[in-house]
Amino acid sequence: MADLKLVIQEDITLDDNNRSTKFTKTLEGVSYVDHRTMNAISGSETEIFALSNNPGAGTFVTSSLIYARVSNLSSTYPVNLKISSSTEDMNYSIEAGGSFMLSTSKMTGSLEEFNYDDVFSLKVEPSSSNAKIEYFVATS
Repeated sequence: MADLKLVIQEDITLDDNNRSTKFTKTLEGVSYVDHRTMNAISGSETEIFALSNNPGAGTFVTSSLIYARVSNLSSTYPVNLKISSSTEDMNYSIEAGGSFMLSTSKMTGSLEEFNYDDVFSLKVEPSSSNAKIEYFVATS
């Protein structure tokens, strides 16, 4: 097993004031890492990876997810990221050059009742033209 060091850093000086920040977190117990860059075709949904109790190609064990990141490496257009559970879908726009991170497999779409369900699928759909997508998944 290994530790994954996650570093998020913002560097900015605004109105002659340094407002930079750095957040560091060590994620322990990583046994497996999957990292891939792929092309998502315009006009279609492309499954990036899935979570399930039955692992396979592109599918990771739900309870073992420690960290996941999806990045839009395209320089111009956003992509729609669809995160699905057994009961609902959530959609997020990832701008060109942007990223979306997960630190758990739990999700809910309700703002009133927090009944969490497990994520089972992450898909992307480019907004205009083909998109270059990168993902990084760490599991125990």
